[in-house]
Amino acid sequence: MNNRKNRNIWLEVTVIFASVAALLLLLYFVLIVSFQDGNRSTSTTMDIAATIAHRMYTHPTEEQVKTIGKMLRYVAHLGLFFVVGFMTTFVSMVFFRRYYRILGVALSGGACYILAYYTEYYKQFVEGRHFQATDIALNWYGSIAGIACMVVSYFMNRLLVKLSSGS
Repeated sequence: MNNRKNRNIWLEVTVIFASVAALLLLLYFVLIVSFQDGNRSTSTTMDIAATIAHRMYTHPTEEQVKTIGKMLRYVAHLGLFFVVGFMTTFVSMVFFRRYYRILGVALSGGACYILAYYTEYYKQFVEGRHFQATDIALNWYGSIAGIACMVVSYFMNRLLVKLSSGS
């Protein structure tokens, strides 16, 4: 019995460590991408947009490439912060147990909002970048979707476990 309890503790410590390490790597990636030089960021986005435009249209116009570039930027903000919201909520749910999970989810929301705002705020100090309120909203919406997805998956998992155990 004691040996099994020790294995469970090590498994829990491993999950916590891996979750925190993955979250820190993700946050590092967000900061690297956010503080990338403006010319490099725009060039990368427009290269990808041009490739997509050439696959969609026979002879894409400059306006079509710009529109695809804008959509790529929106999807990147939403997608990246969806993952951030999902991961921060997962880590908070690993740390906080029972009724304290509500506190963990609230703290995740606060951390995501701060990250969503300040990654945009500090862009104005990066060469070729600027502050955009729409990007804050996109970051925040992506985070909220990630948090909601994690919370719903948690409750679905609890429901499935309860149904499968027959109680």
